Amino acid sequence: MKKLLAYFKEKPSRIFYTILLLLFTAGLLYGLMVTVVYAEIFAKVVNDPDHRMQQGDNHFNGLNSDNIRSPHEADQVREQDFNILFLGDSYIYGFLMASELSPPAQLEKILREKYPNQTINVINFGWTSSSPYLSYRLLKDIGAKYKPDLVLLAIDMSDYRDEWFYKSVLQERGWYRYIKRFPRIAYCVKRISEWLLPVTDWHTPIWGYSGSGGYFVARQPMEESLNLFDDVYDTLLLLNDYSRDTLHAPFMVFIPPRHWQYTDKESPGTWEYGSFDAMGPYALENFRYFESKQSVAPFPVVMMLEDFKKTERFPLNFKVDSHWNKHGARFFAEKVAERIEGLVKTPD
Repeated sequence: MKKLLAYFKEKPSRIFYTILLLLFTAGLLYGLMVTVVYAEIFAKVVNDPDHRMQQGDNHFNGLNSDNIRSPHEADQVREQDFNILFLGDSYIYGFLMASELSPPAQLEKILREKYPNQTINVINFGWTSSSPYLSYRLLKDIGAKYKPDLVLLAIDMSDYRDEWFYKSVLQERGWYRYIKRFPRIAYCVKRISEWLLPVTDWHTPIWGYSGSGGYFVARQPMEESLNLFDDVYDTLLLLNDYSRDTLHAPFMVFIPPRHWQYTDKESPGTWEYGSFDAMGPYALENFRYFESKQSVAPFPVVMMLEDFKKTERFPLNFKVDSHWNKHGARFFAEKVAERIEGLVKTPD
């Protein structure tokens, strides 16, 4: 101990450099620990891209025997009822809210009040971090059991990147055949490629999308994200064909905005403000893309940007999370109810 004290006393600046070295080492160890943890999570997602909900998992509640968030069991749904399947991700699931407050549950309540002579069931097929292709796989697995008369899908801003990733893993496209075999190594390569973005772009050629944040499609011109937009649209065609030809039900797509696409006042504490430019020059590129598809798509595409821009209801999102609160879920459900009015069948 005396020698150590003498060492620092001889040259006091050594204390400063030693503290810097300790802080650097601690930061490095922390970074490695976080990378190892996230590499395991990444490997789990790669090994199970569908990552469907399971009863007994404390992250979810209100699941039925098919592990979807619905009070309706398939064997209780009748042919004479009007049955709506609502596909989507955590926004449709009803993240951070009770099952009865989720958008599908609120839509069901609205429709039952509007059409008291018809039993209307809205079955929630949404789950956290889903994507259109995963919804398509779920629909093919269990959709027919619920005797659908109408199939709805909501597309969220996170779907474009998620869709490309999940579909690439499942189909082993390009580099993804190696990513699937060596997921932990792949995750480390991904992190390194993200760190090197200011110098060189390894990320895009390997992963097929930009490494500049989760909502990069809102940070660049539509033309630079066409592969992701087209990938989603291809899945919508699959969903439409399956709904029409196998389920004999019309298919309809809704595109609600994230709050930062129309206001800078919602959800002031959300982490997402580091992943996009609120109302920036490319914030609406997904709407621009689907505007180009509205006249050619064989299914209705409902843009909801103006609905959210015009409403005076506030707040529609949680303060520290960008998901809808119960008021946002209600507002969305009301607008969906308006758009499907002509499709709801009632007894003569």
